[in-house]
Amino acid sequence: MEIRKASQNDIDSLLNLNCQIGEFHYQNAPTVFAKPSSEEREFLLKAISDPDRLFLVATLQNKVCGFITATITKNEAVPFLRKEPICRIGTIVIDEQHRSTGLGKALMNKCYDWAVSSGASQIRLEVMEFNSNAQDFYAGLGFKTQSRIMCQAISS
Repeated sequence: MEIRKASQNDIDSLLNLNCQIGEFHYQNAPTVFAKPSSEEREFLLKAISDPDRLFLVATLQNKVCGFITATITKNEAVPFLRKEPICRIGTIVIDEQHRSTGLGKALMNKCYDWAVSSGASQIRLEVMEFNSNAQDFYAGLGFKTQSRIMCQAISS
């Protein structure tokens, strides 16, 4: 297993992984998520080249089998929120055939190290209610529910 910075040469593998997670989310919450589309190539290429974003891949035998993205944000506007850097995980996905192999944990550990070196006070992520496997994974790494996003559909 190797964890390394993503490169533009990884784009086809990243699109495949993004499609896996995109289809899963679309099937479970079509009112929130769009079907994977051709726009994702440009989105991922832009994310890879963003110097302020962590974008790592996990490989097995030189094949990309997972990736993680994260950014550091700092509240500057809301007076009742602390003004500390926070690492926000955008996406983590492991190929369906390679789940429960330690790749996700290895990516999360590298993200943790990056967050510490970036001065972050905590790591945050959003996980959908329907994704119980991901919730269990994060709980196993010590994550706790801090808040809950709620919504109500508006019918026309």
